[in-house]
Amino acid sequence: MDGIVITHPGLEAVSGKEVKELIGADCTIEPSVAQFKAAKLEDFCTLCYRSQSAIKVVNLLLSGRVKSIEEVLPHIGNLDLAEWLKGSKFVVRSMIIDNDDVDTMESERLIGEVIHEKYNAKVDLENPDVTFCMYVFRDRFYFGVDFAGFDLSKRNYRIFALSDAVKATAAYALVRLGGYKKGMTMLDPFTHSGTVSIEAALFATKKPVNYYGKDRFAFLNFPQFKGIDFTKFFEKHDRFDDDLKGITASDSQQRHVRAAEKNAKIAGLNKQINFTRMDIEWLDTKFEKLSVDRIITNPPKASRLLTEKGIEKMYQELFYTADFILKPDGRIVLLAKNYIQILKHAQRYHFELKGSFKFMQGKEEFSILVFEKEKK
Repeated sequence: MDGIVITHPGLEAVSGKEVKELIGADCTIEPSVAQFKAAKLEDFCTLCYRSQSAIKVVNLLLSGRVKSIEEVLPHIGNLDLAEWLKGSKFVVRSMIIDNDDVDTMESERLIGEVIHEKYNAKVDLENPDVTFCMYVFRDRFYFGVDFAGFDLSKRNYRIFALSDAVKATAAYALVRLGGYKKGMTMLDPFTHSGTVSIEAALFATKKPVNYYGKDRFAFLNFPQFKGIDFTKFFEKHDRFDDDLKGITASDSQQRHVRAAEKNAKIAGLNKQINFTRMDIEWLDTKFEKLSVDRIITNPPKASRLLTEKGIEKMYQELFYTADFILKPDGRIVLLAKNYIQILKHAQRYHFELKGSFKFMQGKEEFSILVFEKEKK
């Protein structure tokens, strides 16, 4: 069975690695998509429940090049969807990125009509049993069954979110591209609402990202799964190890620290993360020299309250502090947009740029930067 994980363009390799870890399947990487072969339908459920990089997990039924939705319709009409529609209500949802020739609402309507006319299946826009996903990225299209039925990149712990908070899927990519592993000492000095630290804790403990949202999944209503004991399925994946130490979430603003701690409590991980209010120039008083493995963070961007001069000072203090507390083989991992000014301060304190990974979040381009200390 073919499947895809849809993720942010540029982060496909992160998803591919995660798919291999979770279900043991190798992936073919395409723009914004990691494609794999599933051994069983349950593999799709596993990815929905545990993937931290996925926006959608789709049982792929059809894919190819697209110029217009009209040329795709006959191919969808030739698919055998009977097993998905036994006594089920359905809906079609489309995601269209970087393609002006395919309209989201029009594609949903036309595909819905094809399915309804062939199977006389009922459409339910509010509470469907089965969601068919039409995903178009540039000139590629993918059509299949959305196993979750909702956007997997959204987290139920993000109640106290701030305007400059990083998306959870991007935060997870920061953690993985930075090479963080359980047992390491990790610091997020600009914690905002805690997303980076929480995603790191989820990864390290292997706690399913949707642990508190088991009843939300579309696959619970699929006709193929009638008679399956999903209680046992979830119990199998809920054997995580919450014995975790070494993650510190810090920020200069107390309201950020409080928001992060509240979000971590909702995620059930507040005891696994150390929260502290501290200006970055004072972090060398909290950590011993050469004691930190990873500094992974989403630094503040220039705003009305933080000028370009303030940004310059912030990066100078970040790399100065990192030079003291970071281990010789440690790394700094940053989410950035314009990083010319970052390189200047990195070089001043003898840090080398070892990796730069560009990705798209919506219509905005970001970079994940990985720095290491220069070898003496």
